[in-house]
Amino acid sequence: MDNRIIDLEKNIGVPPGFVEALVNEDDWSFIIKLHALFEAACTHLLLFHFNEPGIAIVISRLELSDKAKGKLALLKGAELLGNDDRAFISKLSELRNSLVHDVTNTEYSLIGLVESFNSNQLTKFARTFSPFEARLLEIQEGKGLITEEKGILDLRQNYDINTLKIRAKKNPKEYIWHGAQAVLASIVDNLAYSEYRNWQKAKTVLFESEA
Repeated sequence: MDNRIIDLEKNIGVPPGFVEALVNEDDWSFIIKLHALFEAACTHLLLFHFNEPGIAIVISRLELSDKAKGKLALLKGAELLGNDDRAFISKLSELRNSLVHDVTNTEYSLIGLVESFNSNQLTKFARTFSPFEARLLEIQEGKGLITEEKGILDLRQNYDINTLKIRAKKNPKEYIWHGAQAVLASIVDNLAYSEYRNWQKAKTVLFESEA
């Protein structure tokens, strides 16, 4: 498990090993708990960025994926989480919302879901729930910016969407779980980015006041 995720678990108050244990849950519990984890992680990032204790209750009560006024909308506006990462969380919210209001969904099967997909639906699922690999594919297809280091770019050799589709269809829960780890690591990285941006703002204000 990535040390960034271990640190995040501590910071948002979930038990050690929470993320690692998720993959052993039944599919219904996996989606519900993973969504709750992202609720907490996004709240943590927003509160860290704005550094205003007085708005903690307001932010915590916002819906996660409301496109107009949810946590993801705030993260987008603050430029703190990339499109692919937000798309992962948004699609996870759709899955969660389809399950949470009906107790009969406790027998829900992710394998059954992906087996019902046509090729285009499976492609979208594979791209959405593996955002890091989707970015590599975009680079390979000439649609993304080459910002990764050479060692990471080498991963895209002999790499295509069919590889992702096969893995997604074989074990969709594990596929989402791996993708979730990449997004959680991005959230932690954005804590550092937020700190840098706030430092830049403070420096600008300081220099302007001295001028």
